[in-house]
Amino acid sequence: MAVNDYIDINLDDVPVQFDYTIDGIDFTFYLYYNEVNDSYYIDLFDENGVQIVNGEKLIYGYPLFGSINDPRLPLINIVPMDEQGNETEVSKLNFTNTVQLFIKDTDEDDTDANTGNSSDEGDDDTVSDNTANADINDYGTDKSVGDE
Repeated sequence: MAVNDYIDINLDDVPVQFDYTIDGIDFTFYLYYNEVNDSYYIDLFDENGVQIVNGEKLIYGYPLFGSINDPRLPLINIVPMDEQGNETEVSKLNFTNTVQLFIKDTDEDDTDANTGNSSDEGDDDTVSDNTANADINDYGTDKSVGDE
């Protein structure tokens, strides 16, 4: 049983067009399958039928439309994933069986769906001011570059 809400899709009808209301706004989704690369794609339309997104690939663990900056997009995350954490991709074999399009508020816990890691601990995105920890290369240390 699903803990989070998800969009219920009948794959027998793919390609399929369906309406889904998010925060009082009606959106139209058009879901289709590409046999060549075993992938599903979604087109998104606003309540007036104007296309907002064309050909967004469903990638496991990554929010749909996450790389698109458009004020017309829903203010929620729609994430293809399975709650058990057994899958690593979206495919014809698992989509709507174990992998669903889960609805998550953007202010919910920012857990990395691929790793289950909600902290930045161990991520390689920090900068140290301590030059003893800096990598020395042909151009000097991080602090000495540009100090000529």
